[in-house]
Amino acid sequence: MTEEVCTPERPAPPGRGTAFADPADLTAALAADGFVRLSETHFPIDVLDAEFAEFRACWEELKQDDQLVDGGFYRYRRYGRLRAVSTDAGLSLSPLPHQPFRQDSIPMWREHERTFAPIPPATLANRCLHALVSTDVTLASTVRDNPEWTVGLHLIRIVARTGESGLPTPEGRHRDGHSFVGMHLLRKENSAGGESSIYRDGHPDVRFTLADPLDSVLVDDTALWHEASPISVRDRTGGRAVRDMLLVDLNPA
Repeated sequence: MTEEVCTPERPAPPGRGTAFADPADLTAALAADGFVRLSETHFPIDVLDAEFAEFRACWEELKQDDQLVDGGFYRYRRYGRLRAVSTDAGLSLSPLPHQPFRQDSIPMWREHERTFAPIPPATLANRCLHALVSTDVTLASTVRDNPEWTVGLHLIRIVARTGESGLPTPEGRHRDGHSFVGMHLLRKENSAGGESSIYRDGHPDVRFTLADPLDSVLVDDTALWHEASPISVRDRTGGRAVRDMLLVDLNPA
């Protein structure tokens, strides 16, 4: 199956702003709804550029996640951290020391210190990565008025094979225990499923599928719950399905 790549002319999701250069509509949606959907048009990245192809190649170097409590072998990942500081000169991003990752807000991971392979320094300094993180931080800072954030970065690949699903969220409906979480699709190949669901108290559930490179959603993790459905192989002659995501955790420093 050939991957469909969105073009710069593709419109932004309805009701979610027109361009990141004027983020008022985006921040208003994030503040009002607890989430906002984004597309390629909201990032200073050309998905047809060699620089973006080089960034996506980082997902070919992920390591097996051997700490899944269900014993599965469908997830590959790396983890890293940045500090984001708003200054008079703009947003400054700098690497933080590698450390184990904890998620005590989720019962299946509570009291587990999970140690993942680190994101290489060159990837932490990648311009495309910084563009995605900067967009998330700028929107979150406008809503929460916070000048400094600790940023957790997760490069994650979910793989499904014929007769074997891949689980983007094995923990089911959850909150991640952060202030905001950005979810950015990098690649979706031969993959069915992967529908995102957002649950807000007192509001109808919202469901959508990230389909094209840089289709994204930024959520206020303090205000809502979310999950993504399993993926499966769409075309069995293709052998496997792949879903690559960059997850960005934002917490006040």
